[in-house]
Amino acid sequence: MQRKTILALALASLLTFPCAATAANGGFNGPQGMGGFQGPTAAADADTVAKALKCWDDAPVVLTGNIVERLAGSDDKYMFRDATGQVMVDIDDDLFLGRTVTPQTRVRLHGKVDKELMEPTKIDVKRLEVLQ
Repeated sequence: MQRKTILALALASLLTFPCAATAANGGFNGPQGMGGFQGPTAAADADTVAKALKCWDDAPVVLTGNIVERLAGSDDKYMFRDATGQVMVDIDDDLFLGRTVTPQTRVRLHGKVDKELMEPTKIDVKRLEVLQ
């Protein structure tokens, strides 16, 4: 019985070692100077709502404008507007980082286009920057 327990612990420690080593080195996306990729980042496929609405599914976008309203019945869906139009955006609460955003607050959203059959196009937001 003890032999099985020791064997299980040894196996568990071997399996977690790569994760621990990665975490100790700043993770896969650690700060510069801590390892990982250093070089140019591919540009977004769209920087306006009008362009984003013409993109394919999962295309990266960076949009600058305003979140104008929360959609009824949803905790994470909002309407976003820039000078070229508006689009539904999906923003998880944790991306606000405790910051208050109003329709007058200028924001930059980093995310990807989410196109589903019989559904309006939306943007799945991965990062939210407050510009004001």
